[in-house]
Amino acid sequence: MSVENQCHFCFALAKSSEDLGNLEEAFRYLKEGNALRKKFLNYDIVQDEELFSRIRKTANSFKNFSFDAAGDENLPTPILILGMPRSGTTLVEQIISNHSKVIAAGELRFLKMFGSPLAEGKVGVSEDKLRTIRNQYLNEIKKLSVGRPFVTDKMPINFFYIGLICSALPEAKIVHVKRNPAATCWSNFKQYFPAKGLGYSYDLFDVVHYYQMYQELMLFWDKHYPEKIYHLDYEQLTTDQESETKKLIQYLGIGWEDACLFPEENKRYVKTVSKLQVREKVYKGSSEEWKKFEKYLDRAFDGLPTV
Repeated sequence: MSVENQCHFCFALAKSSEDLGNLEEAFRYLKEGNALRKKFLNYDIVQDEELFSRIRKTANSFKNFSFDAAGDENLPTPILILGMPRSGTTLVEQIISNHSKVIAAGELRFLKMFGSPLAEGKVGVSEDKLRTIRNQYLNEIKKLSVGRPFVTDKMPINFFYIGLICSALPEAKIVHVKRNPAATCWSNFKQYFPAKGLGYSYDLFDVVHYYQMYQELMLFWDKHYPEKIYHLDYEQLTTDQESETKKLIQYLGIGWEDACLFPEENKRYVKTVSKLQVREKVYKGSSEEWKKFEKYLDRAFDGLPTV
């Protein structure tokens, strides 16, 4: 059996063991499957440490440039829903895209594709390069807009590109989804991701370190762009759905529609690993599920912020 198949087998056994209430056995299989996946990807946390460092070093370069979006009325406005994977971004996209003015585009790779060389400092920032990225991105989402004035892009890791977004796409709405740190880290560790760019998630201590770097970067962006980022607390959304949803829609400036309170009725096809959850009504308590495994975690979450 190949390493990859062994990995899938371990994750399946972990799921079945948990369903049967055998938590110790479930955790053992989960740990084994994650170790195999990390080895298969040849991942080292240093890769992401260097990426976060490059992003921060180049951030100030973007503050010297900005565009007037007034002349682009015929192009859709992007709504960027970002944050840690498994933080609730899919639910938020379902809520927003149940509005008649919004089309959901899912996890788009355009910002990384067009902008990562600038954001990571591989090439110098200039007005011409930013304008090119702006035009490329807006033209791509226009193809997906089916004539609607707002398009959601819920690629979580777009949090790397907030400096680029604020410069090249000043009209963009940025929604940062925050979730309980321990719940987020556990959900990353528990989930098998087909994509190869989430190597940090296959080790408990790596995922905690990655979360800490992400949190520091978001504090950094918030300091530089305090008026540009809307922070949405996932737990508050699930416990006070109507109030939090209305505040979110008010920030987006798209006018209230009752349909936003019924994301489970959104009929769009969902490709992410949350595709089953979003068919259910918004429910609270999911952020407590990690606690039943707490005694097996070897205090890995001790370094996480408390909430």
